[in-house]
Amino acid sequence: MFGITIADMISLGWQYYLLIDVQANPGNIDMEILKTSDTLRQIITIVNILIIILAVVFFIMWFRRAYYNLHTIAWNNARYTEGWAAGSWFVPVVNLWWPYQIMVDIWKGTQHAIRERFGEPQPTALIGWWWALRLIDIFFGNITARFSASANDIDELLTATRLEFIGNIITIPTIIITIALIQRTSNFEKELLIHSETPPDSIFSDNYVIPPANTEPKIEN
Repeated sequence: MFGITIADMISLGWQYYLLIDVQANPGNIDMEILKTSDTLRQIITIVNILIIILAVVFFIMWFRRAYYNLHTIAWNNARYTEGWAAGSWFVPVVNLWWPYQIMVDIWKGTQHAIRERFGEPQPTALIGWWWALRLIDIFFGNITARFSASANDIDELLTATRLEFIGNIITIPTIIITIALIQRTSNFEKELLIHSETPPDSIFSDNYVIPPANTEPKIEN
């Protein structure tokens, strides 16, 4: 998604330059270049849609699995069932708040289960930024899509191009913070897995008791 967003910004910059040139020199229009730009925009749009669909599918699969893992812990703060980790994204109004709460549950609950290694759960500021940027990105994208669909003249096309470019500027930090959130949560889950597979009498266990220094080993005949 990061790569296709950068490619989209480059193609939008080229489109904006061509529109400015058409506006300034209406009698000297190179239709071949305009067709090439339009074709490039169509290809990038199609690829972008496909990548977004794949990203959404894989993210929700990861999200649901992380919430399932939380339900397998003896102590957990899960407010919803595992099914809502996937379903909450598709229910109007509910999808504006429940996924955020589920992410907070995953973040706090997973860390709480391994607090011997991490201490108290880290603040949820990262989740707050992630959710705020995501909502802004979606709302701004909807406004831009409606304006672009109704643009008819050069001035409106220029405005639509500027709005799409600004939308990509919002999308980039949204992608980066989403990647950071996934990586950090996955690290917590890896630590939880290691913790669950460590025998309590192992030297690597948090409950391991170091024997006294003057203890002599027993020798059997």
